[in-house]
Amino acid sequence: MVLMSWSILGVPGVLAILWFQWMAGWRFAVDSAKKHGIHDAESSRLGGLAVFAAVGMFLIWGGIDESSRYLADVDRVGSFPFGFLAVALCGALGLAEDVRRDFLTPRARLGLKFLVFVVILFQWPEIQPTSLGFEPLDSMLQTPVLGLMLAAVFLVGFLNAFNMADGANGLMPGVMTCAMLIFYLQSGRMVDEALFTAFAAFLLFNIVVGNFFLGDMGTYGIGCMLALFGFRFFNDGTLSLAFLAALFAYPCLDFLMSIFRRMANGRSPFSPDNDHLHNRLYFQLAKRLGNGVVANSMSGLLISMSTSGLVLLGYLQTWWPADSNDWVVVFGAEIALYIVAFYLCGRGRHSSQYSQAI
Repeated sequence: MVLMSWSILGVPGVLAILWFQWMAGWRFAVDSAKKHGIHDAESSRLGGLAVFAAVGMFLIWGGIDESSRYLADVDRVGSFPFGFLAVALCGALGLAEDVRRDFLTPRARLGLKFLVFVVILFQWPEIQPTSLGFEPLDSMLQTPVLGLMLAAVFLVGFLNAFNMADGANGLMPGVMTCAMLIFYLQSGRMVDEALFTAFAAFLLFNIVVGNFFLGDMGTYGIGCMLALFGFRFFNDGTLSLAFLAALFAYPCLDFLMSIFRRMANGRSPFSPDNDHLHNRLYFQLAKRLGNGVVANSMSGLLISMSTSGLVLLGYLQTWWPADSNDWVVVFGAEIALYIVAFYLCGRGRHSSQYSQAI
């Protein structure tokens, strides 16, 4: 891992791998084996804390080594401190849940996330989208209070989608790495480069070791950050809605599918289970490769690279401009692929394997 990280990411990547290795050995904030229906060993939930700490170290290092570039980034921050505050608050809420499970009830967590976003959007109104190109939705978004509430509801749902999809090695870290590389290429900021480096190193560590998860801090904090990035790039016309939908297709599709099938079965839409696409794909791969890290990591990588990875490839090869709505073709293909894969990967899997392990 150290050699691979050095060849791809240089010295910062090596330092990140060594940092993750040390933190993965901490014996608290640990998930039990089989909790996600896809692991056979205890796993640390402190990956999000490790990633954010690595980003902080990279920024300190970069501020010393490239002070002029760092100061230029600071000058460009503008109203972004409200975004940093939202990420910090969401991350802290997730960390509390990582360290002490069921620290708050699901309803309390939803309420607190909603409150955070209402306050942030009220203080930072320019980040809120007001036109998606669909009537009467645009009229609703342009109504001050209603638009703020709709944006806050979307952000809460987006965070829950990221959290719900974080179940296989390389899945959400893969989505986040692809997204952050695109955002870094669009902005060129040092903080975005630091984020991409930390995500890429974590992706490598996650797929090789397989016992270190982003946890709630990672999915809440990073999900919040990527959502606000998306709002920013959409509002300034850099990225289209179709492009962003394709980039974040898997967590959003899996979230909607999970809610639909749970309600269809008479259950709470937010009740946990092990019937996500990554669970079904792991079942098929494990029959051929055996239970373990290889089948787990292949499940996550296949999904993340077939969705967000495909968008990254198209972005780098300029299939269409990033602000084009033609990316809806890719999004449509991702929907079709999800439905077909969900059906085929579920064949031969007994319904008793859908329940959430404790």
